[in-house]
Amino acid sequence: MWMRTYAEATQVELKGRNLDEESDPKLAELVPNPVLRYSDEEHRIPDATLWIWTSEGRPVAFQKVEGNDHGGGRQWTICFASLSEGLVTVRWPMGHSFASRDPGVTFRPIPGAEIPSDSARMRTAQIKMLKEQFRAGFGFNEDGKGGSAGWGEARILAKPLFEYSDPKTKMPRGAVFGMSSTGTNPAALLLIEARPGEAGKLQWHYSLARMTVISVRASLKNVEIWSEPAGNRGSGKWTYFFLPRDFR
Repeated sequence: MWMRTYAEATQVELKGRNLDEESDPKLAELVPNPVLRYSDEEHRIPDATLWIWTSEGRPVAFQKVEGNDHGGGRQWTICFASLSEGLVTVRWPMGHSFASRDPGVTFRPIPGAEIPSDSARMRTAQIKMLKEQFRAGFGFNEDGKGGSAGWGEARILAKPLFEYSDPKTKMPRGAVFGMSSTGTNPAALLLIEARPGEAGKLQWHYSLARMTVISVRASLKNVEIWSEPAGNRGSGKWTYFFLPRDFR
């Protein structure tokens, strides 16, 4: 119940793709129910939920609300990642806030991908097949902290965390998949989306985002396409903080 209450009190404001745009911010809409409930024994997280905000049906923000038993006491972990192509400002209860410095995602065409089908069923199948071309890994130092001394293969969860459609045509538009080192807790996100490409024709595109302090990388058809070093709160696209479990 507390996790829902906290997610519902989180306010996500969006700015346009043009970072100099002076238009008023737009509020993103919270999906009413968490898209995932999970536990992560390896990281001493017995219960957690994953929430999504959208704009015109497209996902623009992800937030974990985790109850954990690490760090010398029982805490809540709040982990937020922008999936917006513009900037976001987030406000949480009790004065916490975050303003991104960079767009959360940048989309690129998937080389050699088929043209998005005119069939809704086939588009869904295409997304699942394209997902299989990606691989991900996370880096750990000997002390368990983020680094590149030892890389471990990540699992891309088979079921999408979120699927969405074009608001006009109602055709499947894209999906977000979780990448996890434990098999349950998404530490990075893979987006596959049908977007206008050359000459305005639809093409399949991808983008990636992180929700972890450790090093992360991804490859497409065995060619590395994305990597980010370990670092607290990333590069201005995501953030996290802790709250005491007795915070109500």
